[in-house]
Amino acid sequence: MKWQRNWWVGLAIVMLVAATLIQSDWTGLRAQAEPPTVSPSLPASPAVPPTAVPVAPLPTVSPTAPVPTVPSLPTSPLVAPSPIAPSPASTAPPLPVTGEYKDPEGRFKIGILQNYKVSPLAGSVLIESPDGSLAYTVLVRSQGELALQNGTATFVNDALAKIAQTAFQQGEGFQSGQWQAIPGGIKLDWTGSLTIAGKSQPIGGTILVRQLPTDVAMILIAATQSAAGQVPSAISALVISLES
Repeated sequence: MKWQRNWWVGLAIVMLVAATLIQSDWTGLRAQAEPPTVSPSLPASPAVPPTAVPVAPLPTVSPTAPVPTVPSLPTSPLVAPSPIAPSPASTAPPLPVTGEYKDPEGRFKIGILQNYKVSPLAGSVLIESPDGSLAYTVLVRSQGELALQNGTATFVNDALAKIAQTAFQQGEGFQSGQWQAIPGGIKLDWTGSLTIAGKSQPIGGTILVRQLPTDVAMILIAATQSAAGQVPSAISALVISLES
């Protein structure tokens, strides 16, 4: 009966991805353009001729003493604060990778952890451990889908975090922590839950967000409480295996 304890990790990812695919407008990321409000014009008032006002003669001004010149203080050039250097996504030893999954649409490649099972998922993929206690998926969103036409410019980290939060916010009890800058993107820890037969099961993990040439890719890792200790090693293996 071991599967009864762990199979819901993959199901939780399926639910998160399904909720993401249902969202069609990405309202949290689009600027909502509203037509300008036009106020009705008021009838013009008849012109009133100005009333002549007597002007008093200006007083005679005597010459004044010259104002002493105050030497200006030297100013230092403004120095922009140095950006915070990104930290490694994880320093844990990576889990072994024995294969590679290639997206049928050619958007990305991701490593397959040793002995993990690969299952097709609508618009994505589900890759899970043999006992189902740890699983991960990849979601890719193009700039067109995000309504963010950034060209070849790099998204700021806050924008990457917003993209990830919007993608998974429909998940049951989904909560994300503060993003952390990593080489090529950001990392977000998250927690959530999945209710089965009226009983809520806790779930959590990490989201790795990276910007590809024209897309934004998100690796979502989910684990049971018993497998939470494997997440850092999974991050070490997967963050370097994701390619466009």
